[in-house]
Amino acid sequence: MSGALRISLGGAAALVAGVGIWLAFPHMGAGAAPAHLNAATAIPIAARNVATNKNLYPFGAPTGNGDFKVPPPPEEPTLVPTIATKTTTRLYGANPFEEAVSVTQHIWPAVVPETDATENNNVPDRPWGLTLLTPDDPLTAITAVPLLHFPDDAPILYVTKAGIPQVTMNSELKAAGLKYVEVTAPSVPELADKVDQLYGSIENPDMGIADMGNGIQNVMVGSMDGTDYRYLLPATHWVSHMPSGLLWVHKDSIPHATVDALKRRRGRARIYLFGGAGQISGAVARQLAQYGPIIRIANDDPVDFNKPPTDNPVDTAITFAKMWDPAGMVGWKITGPGHGFTLVNIDDWQGAVASSPLSHLGFHAPLLFTDNTGKLPPAVEGYYKSVAPTYLTSPADGPYNMTFVIGNWSQINWPQQARVDYVSEMANRRVWIQNTGGRYTDSSQ
Repeated sequence: MSGALRISLGGAAALVAGVGIWLAFPHMGAGAAPAHLNAATAIPIAARNVATNKNLYPFGAPTGNGDFKVPPPPEEPTLVPTIATKTTTRLYGANPFEEAVSVTQHIWPAVVPETDATENNNVPDRPWGLTLLTPDDPLTAITAVPLLHFPDDAPILYVTKAGIPQVTMNSELKAAGLKYVEVTAPSVPELADKVDQLYGSIENPDMGIADMGNGIQNVMVGSMDGTDYRYLLPATHWVSHMPSGLLWVHKDSIPHATVDALKRRRGRARIYLFGGAGQISGAVARQLAQYGPIIRIANDDPVDFNKPPTDNPVDTAITFAKMWDPAGMVGWKITGPGHGFTLVNIDDWQGAVASSPLSHLGFHAPLLFTDNTGKLPPAVEGYYKSVAPTYLTSPADGPYNMTFVIGNWSQINWPQQARVDYVSEMANRRVWIQNTGGRYTDSSQ
């Protein structure tokens, strides 16, 4: 990638005033944004011949545009309504700008006045900073996510190189007097190293390195080759909340900046590699092992499989949602019900990055992927069924699951959302035919 990569960061003066701004965007050379990213352009929905399906509509397909429209609250006329079922909530967006605004409005209602005695930068009512990204550079955007948490709960919004879309301006940027400082780097690995230093200086000023509070300094590592960044996307939902580094390698080599970041940890690093040997080679893993223990997040289990199964981002996301490493306190540990999830199309990295705050506040929802087949991938449906809630006495006892569905009807269609809702519903565990689902304790919580 040519040109410098720049991150502009909210300065101390802005933080004292109660607002900061975090900017992460490529300075040049990132290429033009795809046509579907234009803020004013909605993605067309493919026509489907379902009107004559008597199984779906025994009395004929409904017509019109809905019996009524849901208005936003009078106090917040720009608030975007959501489409929800019993166990799903769609945060709609026809493009990355709208997706990010929907997520931001959902998490931060911003109804408590800034002068209220209870309002501070540790209360999830309003953000005290922003993370601004362009929607055409996945590596830079993923690299910036650790800054979301400290120190300002700074949601992600998308901008263009030419300016700020109106939907973004309406959502968050009406405040004046924003101040920032800049951090620049000529490459993505060097940018990640700079972010790591900055984040560490805020989260752990004594050592200057992100720390879990027990001396363990976790690092999430992904490959920057081709589209292998998809394997690291689930880590964005982890680092949005948990103190961790996020660094890059190539399949067969390690950038000097990544080595520098690992050396700073002086042997305390615990290194998580996202993807199998096809993404990060065994030779690179052995080199990284000089700086700390290596834990792969991949399909393989050396006890269960004689031959490692093929890795893919969909399965890797499920692996991370299930895993738990007690030594590093890493992994979502979700093998039973009572949790939140975020479902994103595998081709929508912008939605995956923008929805990472959903793992920081609220349901703390790990990331899962669907694809473009129009149906849930079998592994994802199987995982949903395995963590579906069941009850022994009363369904009112819970627990319940919630899935946030990100994007428009082309990225994740309505039947997929409805299917997630169907398999996530509460069931009676005592019924003889009930063979999926579990209880909250199945996650060892």
